[in-house]
Amino acid sequence: LLVFDSNKMKECIETSGLKQKAISEKTGISEPALSLILQGKRKCEIGEYATICKVLDVGMDKFLKPRMPV
Repeated sequence: LLVFDSNKMKECIETSGLKQKAISEKTGISEPALSLILQGKRKCEIGEYATICKVLDVGMDKFLKPRMPV
């Protein structure tokens, strides 16, 4: 089972040179919502995830990690 890694996405955005505002504009995700996603405080819906991956030009598996056993 895989889970979303918000920290990895945040790092990728930082190294891409794009600002969160630019990602927000290109994806149609509001800046507050994007900020919450990157902080891990809001669920990233599959459509949002796909759009962010497309804007960053990365594969859909880029920000997924194995779920740790409970």
